[in-house]
Amino acid sequence: MKGNALTKLGRVVAHLATHPRHVGAYVTRGPLCRRSPLELGVPWFAQSAIEFLESYVTKQMSVFEYGSGGSTIFFAWRAASVLSTEDNADWLQRVRAALEEEKLTNVRLAHHPYDFHHAADFAQSAYLNSLPAEPLNIIVVDGTEEGTPVRPQCFRHAETRIQPGGIIIVDDSWRYPELRTSHRAKAWREFRSTGPCRPGVTSTDVFFY
Repeated sequence: MKGNALTKLGRVVAHLATHPRHVGAYVTRGPLCRRSPLELGVPWFAQSAIEFLESYVTKQMSVFEYGSGGSTIFFAWRAASVLSTEDNADWLQRVRAALEEEKLTNVRLAHHPYDFHHAADFAQSAYLNSLPAEPLNIIVVDGTEEGTPVRPQCFRHAETRIQPGGIIIVDDSWRYPELRTSHRAKAWREFRSTGPCRPGVTSTDVFFY
C-alpha cells in the first residue's frame, strides 16, 4: 500500500498489535523469508484472505486465475481443478516445475503473452479472453500489473463467468477502489493484513455472487 517506509512500518505494527495471531506468520514467512510464495505454496495475498480461503475452498470447486504462482499450488491442493493464465513464459516454467514437484495433476497452465505497456487492444487479447465460457466457482484477478492497469477489465470479464454462489478474488485491491462501488456482487469483503513475503500491509478483496 502507498506511503513512505515509516508509514508502512506503522501499519505493520498496528496490524500485528491488533491481530496477534498473524505475528508467527509474519516472523516465519514475512519480508525476511528466504522462500518465495511459490516455494511456500501460498498465494501472495493478505494473510487474512488466505485464512478465509483455507476454510472456503472445497474439492468440488473449479478455479480460474489471471496470473499463476503460489496461489496455483494452494488451489490445486484444495480444489477440483485449476486453470491459470500467465503472460510470462519463464515464470510459467517455474510454476510448472513446482506443480510437478508436488505431483499435482489437476492444473492446466495457459501461456498468453501480452505487452501490458501497450494495452489499447487488451479487450481483444487472448490473455483476457482465456477465461472459459462455463461458469466457475472461484476466479482470481491477479497477474502482471506493469504498464496499464488491466485488473479492472479482468474483473469485469470475470463477472460474466462467475457461478451463482461463487467468488471473485481481487489482489492488491487497494489499487482499485472503484471496484468496491461498481460491481454485480451480492456482497464484498476487504481482507487487510500482512501477507507472505510482503514488507507491509496489503488488501485482498473477495466479492460474493
